[in-house]
Amino acid sequence: MPPVDDLFPELPPDDDETDGGAETLDVRQVSERLARALERTFPEPFWLVGEASGLARARGGRAGHWYFKLVEAEPEDPSARASLDVIMWKFTVAKLFGARGRLRGNFEPADGAVLRVRVKPNYYAPQGRLSFVIDDVDPSFTLGDLERRRRELLTKLSAEGALQRNGLRELVDPPLRLGLITSVGSAAYADVCKQLLPSGFGFQLTVCDARTQGADAARSVVAALRTLQRLPLDAILLVRGGGSRLDLAAFDEERMARAVADCALPVLAGIGHEIDRSVVDEVAHTSFKTPTAVAAWIVERAEAARGAVEDGFAWLREFVGTRLATEHSELEQLAGSLRRATRVRLAEEQEALGRVSRRFQQRADAMLARADDAVHAARRRLVSGPAIETLGRLDGRLLDARERLRRHAERGLLRQSERLDERAQRLRLLDPAQVLRRGYAYLRRENGAVLMDAAAATRGERLRAVLRDGELELETVASHPRDTTEAES
Repeated sequence: MPPVDDLFPELPPDDDETDGGAETLDVRQVSERLARALERTFPEPFWLVGEASGLARARGGRAGHWYFKLVEAEPEDPSARASLDVIMWKFTVAKLFGARGRLRGNFEPADGAVLRVRVKPNYYAPQGRLSFVIDDVDPSFTLGDLERRRRELLTKLSAEGALQRNGLRELVDPPLRLGLITSVGSAAYADVCKQLLPSGFGFQLTVCDARTQGADAARSVVAALRTLQRLPLDAILLVRGGGSRLDLAAFDEERMARAVADCALPVLAGIGHEIDRSVVDEVAHTSFKTPTAVAAWIVERAEAARGAVEDGFAWLREFVGTRLATEHSELEQLAGSLRRATRVRLAEEQEALGRVSRRFQQRADAMLARADDAVHAARRRLVSGPAIETLGRLDGRLLDARERLRRHAERGLLRQSERLDERAQRLRLLDPAQVLRRGYAYLRRENGAVLMDAAAATRGERLRAVLRDGELELETVASHPRDTTEAES
């Protein structure tokens, strides 16, 4: 490009100089000279590099044209960034980005993108406006610049340890309270809702509408992340549908990447591109290829958790059933052992009572025999009348004592016999089978424990009533504990 001074070469002086030799020109003459100077300076189209800003698609009578500025991409002084107005006429837009355009689907300019475009100057004399008309775009330059920035940012974040930061956040399994960041009404929003809502699980979805393309996308997503991470959520879903590399350029911006890395909640990214991974994919807790994939993964985690709970319940039911059967068998064995022990103990008590009775009778007979012998010996020694009278009285007293001793012995035997019968009766009463035969029953809880107090039962609790010929399954409707004072009276 020639020096600026060459754009306006020194003009020959006019013959009619009236102001110190300065030439007098009208507006049209200046416009024509500017146009000729531009044609001499830029005889052929040239490639221009700059950052797109303020891209607008015209409407109304100018529909189809694109108007925006190209500014310095990396200026030394940001407050004095040079800029140029550029235009892309609608036939060029159609040729490059139309339905059959050469660049359709792979690339589309957007604010913030560094572009390399082929231009030629255009001076519009009626408005005195200089602009440059674009007739071609070099997408490989822009994509290469994006990739360079992406690599530099990844290197920077990796050195700071930011790539793994969000991945260390604990993710609840399964996550049911979810935040969703996307453009409400978009295909990505519909794909997530179609997976989560009909699944039958109790997902709680909090949606935060955000821009996911363009210059304002990073600011919008960062604001949504700050809002959602203050809520009691399990995870945040950040999703967007497919698009060109330039459409998804916002997901390579540093402020969005740092917001995801520093988010207090796990961020699950579902950005719809199949080949390259954005920086947000790298810093997110978990990344998926599409919005549908991240929602389907969450549903799969919920299904796996439900299956684990169902398997655990089936195992618990089998375990409890086996344990109850074992406890019932052990209880039957214990009851049989108690009955046998009761009969053996009763026989032993009866035998012991018999031995005591026989020993008592033998001792009483021996004592009576010795008393008789003493009486007869004393009678033989005492031959005098008074002695005989005294002996008679003693004999009468001895007979009375003998009678009292006999009655005492009989009463003692009777008391022992009654005590033995009472013990036998108590042992028979302790026999569970005897209690059940009289129409009584006892209640067992689901854990096998015997229910002793009505107040301990809970409404809806399932119980088993054990009767003499089997068991009944019951369900508690209500408990009515008996008044202790009334019971005692």
